Amino acid sequence: MLDCDYTLPHATAPTRGVFCLETDWADVKTALSVHPMLELLRSCPLGVPFIHRNVATRDSMRYYLTKWAQRAQDDHPILYMAFHGLSGELHFGDQRRRDAHLTLDELEKLLEGRCEGRIIHFGSCQTIDITRRRLRRFIDATGVVSVSGFRQDVDWVRSAILDFALFAAFQQNSMTVAGMRAVRNRLARRYAYECRALQFRMETRVSRRARRRNLSRKLAA
Repeated sequence: MLDCDYTLPHATAPTRGVFCLETDWADVKTALSVHPMLELLRSCPLGVPFIHRNVATRDSMRYYLTKWAQRAQDDHPILYMAFHGLSGELHFGDQRRRDAHLTLDELEKLLEGRCEGRIIHFGSCQTIDITRRRLRRFIDATGVVSVSGFRQDVDWVRSAILDFALFAAFQQNSMTVAGMRAVRNRLARRYAYECRALQFRMETRVSRRARRRNLSRKLAA
């Protein structure tokens, strides 16, 4: 893939919209949000459309995730989860409530088999600080092309920079395993410091060729 400028739309690829679900980061008087970053992404030459919804309860989380998984949202294949997090979990709303979180197991069950040709990015602390085997199980179950996020606590400015660059790079590459690997390599080159500081991670679906190769090795063993 050519290392094109982020500000220029790809000549042949359609624009891929971002479907963002975001929690309140602090109290209601705080205006902190990823919404301005998404506005910038839409107003730049890439012209990336987005849908932004606030989530404060498990019911609203499930409702909007179900909406995103529908065919009507095929033009917004990038799911951006902007939440608090811990390893294998997303946290939202009133943190004093016992049900103010969603586990990766629950998310996997909710989206099982419904994410073909789509991408999930966790803009949260530590959610994908899990084993590679567990993350691959999530990818296999949902059918998503790639999953990305941070294994470290998120610094707001650095993560916003990296999120913007990531969503822009998605516009420059195909929604395939090879395309996502090109995105990962581009970020590693251009944003090496941010990637290291936040322990950025992107895992892709195993391609059919790789599956056949692995199967052949097992049969030959």
